[in-house]
Amino acid sequence: MVEGIARILESKNGEDANAFWRNTAKQILVQLSESGISPRLAEQEVGTLLHAVLSNIAIRSAATLA
Repeated sequence: MVEGIARILESKNGEDANAFWRNTAKQILVQLSESGISPRLAEQEVGTLLHAVLSNIAIRSAATLA
């Protein structure tokens, strides 16, 4: 999931990337909420996912430059 989201974000620019992330985050929040996860914990999970996605992008970018 992390790598898939990272690759899609890398293929988009500016507002397209922002819109993709907002829609993805919203869908995940809805799924977690429907599964009985509290809103606060769901937001933490989405935040953790965002950090993992950004780390994945940074690592692959650094490997490309090396």
